Amino acid sequence: MISLTESAAEKINKAVSEQDIEGKHLRIGVFPGGCGGGYQYALGFDSQGEGDSTFESQGLKLIVNCDDVDKIKGAEIDYVVSEMGEGFRVNNPNPAPEGKKGECGCGDGGCC
Repeated sequence: MISLTESAAEKINKAVSEQDIEGKHLRIGVFPGGCGGGYQYALGFDSQGEGDSTFESQGLKLIVNCDDVDKIKGAEIDYVVSEMGEGFRVNNPNPAPEGKKGECGCGDGGCC
């Protein structure tokens, strides 16, 4: 299960109402975090594909690639406003992979 806070759902609903995204839902992408390890996330609107799992939260449908479900299971997506700016934050309870010295999570061994 992936959940949205009320503030995240409000921002997503606002984006939906301002854009022509009929039939699309919020996709959550999970990627290796690079040399330092961890995960990085991408949020965007997309259509559901064959290799996707879906979740519902706050009345919104969320799409995650089946290969990423275990990496993000139990996560909460929030929208925060602070002195440093505002944006979505993924609070993920799952342990993230650690980076390895001289090896990048992106697969490009020379980017470090």
